[in-house]
Amino acid sequence: MLSNKVSEIMTAGVITSPASSTIFDVMKLMAARKVGAVVITDDQAAAGIFTEHDVVRRVMIKKWDPRKTGIKRAMTSPVRAVPQDTHIIEALGKMYHGRFRHLLIRGEKGAMVGMVSMRDILKLAVKLGQGLTETQTIGSLMSKNIVTVDASQSIHHTVETMVEENTGCIVVLSGGKPKGIFTERDIVKRVAISDVDTRKTPIQEVMTAPIVIMSHSALVGEVLAEMHRRDFRNMPIRGNKEELAGLVSMGDVLKYARALDIDDSVRRAWKEVEEFWESEEHYTPG
Repeated sequence: MLSNKVSEIMTAGVITSPASSTIFDVMKLMAARKVGAVVITDDQAAAGIFTEHDVVRRVMIKKWDPRKTGIKRAMTSPVRAVPQDTHIIEALGKMYHGRFRHLLIRGEKGAMVGMVSMRDILKLAVKLGQGLTETQTIGSLMSKNIVTVDASQSIHHTVETMVEENTGCIVVLSGGKPKGIFTERDIVKRVAISDVDTRKTPIQEVMTAPIVIMSHSALVGEVLAEMHRRDFRNMPIRGNKEELAGLVSMGDVLKYARALDIDDSVRRAWKEVEEFWESEEHYTPG
């Protein structure tokens, strides 16, 4: 499977917006199309990419007026891309090595034909694990670095916390217990293109609730499959005493997929992803 071409797992088509767009125009497009990234084009060529991550760190904490500020000021450039005949394992290696969530796929003559995102990688991880005997639980892999805020805290405070803690997910507590979750996707959907007063509005009014939590004793494959089924990028994990014990994040999904270390073929495949791009043979300056 990992030796197949990346065109087989990509999401066909690319959502684009011209470089003349405002930040608000692009955020509105992201919310309407329910996507986490838009490619910014200049004369039909990819000039940059604007993602939910950029919304949080380059828009929400700046004093720009999104309706008047051009998207060029907030986009990430250049866009990372590979040809459509690139092997999946090489594409995953690029994402793993660069720690980025989206990879543009180019067809003949460099035309944009699709995108590979972390959601596509999650789907692949689930597929790799199907039918295999698994014993490893999510408790042995989850991150214990959980960032929380009280439900009464403002949206502004919560976004600042996300930036300070370098996280795309906040668990919202009420009475010390998890009641909701607030993510980069929620910012795009419910905050960035609305007229909400972020300094006065409590986070509980825009969080996603009720919260879904899985047990630390659940198998890795079960958690990945549930995240894929529900289209979640973050899954809180509870411990033996029903306490909030950890978090599974899409930002680490390559590590989780690699954790399906249950037979030699899977183990070799995910080890190859790491070694391919860490070897001097494939090092390219710049």
